[in-house]
Amino acid sequence: MKSKSLKYRNFISEISSWLLIFLFMYTAVSKLIDWEGTRSALYNQVFPVWMADILLFLIPAVELFLVIFLFSPSIRRYGFLFSIFVMASFTIYVGLVLTGIFGRIPCSCGGVISELSWMEHLIFNLVFLGIAVFGYWSVYRNDQ
Repeated sequence: MKSKSLKYRNFISEISSWLLIFLFMYTAVSKLIDWEGTRSALYNQVFPVWMADILLFLIPAVELFLVIFLFSPSIRRYGFLFSIFVMASFTIYVGLVLTGIFGRIPCSCGGVISELSWMEHLIFNLVFLGIAVFGYWSVYRNDQ
């Protein structure tokens, strides 16, 4: 019975990691391909320009870093933890935009995700946050 449970958790870990790998690879590559569009989108956000300058380089780098961590089973646990942090940060930001706390709604993200409304973006982020949490849980349970 225990081996069936372990196989199930390994399956969850693999599926979760591949879904997150696809997400982070897609978003990083789309930001790099459309560098000027990404730059414009970041400058239209509600944070200061100096922060946009940092985030322009930092976000794709972090997303690619996450892909590497999620790809390797030996460090996947940390990939899931970092994914939880990143997805929670993005989700909180989208939630704050939806509350109207910033006084305006900035433009959305790039790529296919730009077609989502802010509410759809929140739901999308919550789903991927859940995938990261579930993936971490499956790896954490396997380590015990």
